[in-house]
Amino acid sequence: MVIVDFVELEQAHHYILHNSAEVQWIQNEHTCTFILWFRNQVLKELSNPNNAVSETLRWLAERPKVHVFIYSSYIVNGYQFYTRMKDMQSTTQNSGDTLVVQVLHVSSAKDMQSTV
Repeated sequence: MVIVDFVELEQAHHYILHNSAEVQWIQNEHTCTFILWFRNQVLKELSNPNNAVSETLRWLAERPKVHVFIYSSYIVNGYQFYTRMKDMQSTTQNSGDTLVVQVLHVSSAKDMQSTV
């Protein structure tokens, strides 16, 4: 007989519980009740004037909003990006890749006056 480390035993038990079809209905019920429980816990803590509830926890305790802003393009570090739908509506395509080079240009084999 071998004595198993408690942490490993807990991890194995957690894995089995989360991957067993027989406990799926309990997980669904737990998820539904956890959301309400979590919100109530945060609100209760917020009623304390000296609470340590972070802004992130406050946001998480709120229910998701049904009205959201959507954007067809956005700018990151000076580069503009489009959503696929906006890009498909565009009549021109530009990947944004550019290359600046200097080359010796001769208009024909007989032209000896090249330009840079």
